[in-house]
Amino acid sequence: MENQDLHARLDALGRKIHATEQRLREKAHLYHDSTHLTAKELKQSYRNLQARLNGEIAEAEAQGHHVSDLERSVQQWLDSIDTTHIGSN
Repeated sequence: MENQDLHARLDALGRKIHATEQRLREKAHLYHDSTHLTAKELKQSYRNLQARLNGEIAEAEAQGHHVSDLERSVQQWLDSIDTTHIGSN
């Protein structure tokens, strides 16, 4: 009986340690300097996305397709999603 109580307490402690480590990893990812872009980098990224979007729209319209403002906005939003920052931990 005493071994089961000790085992349960050790398991609970292990879960707490794991949860704390996970929170620390998430916090480190959020606040690590290398994950933040400078204002200049953000502006350049925006210009690159806009240029790509404008090119895609021009290509679609050259093929006879009309691109509405809503379609443009949705495509711009989709293009802005950056999945490179998602960790594999």
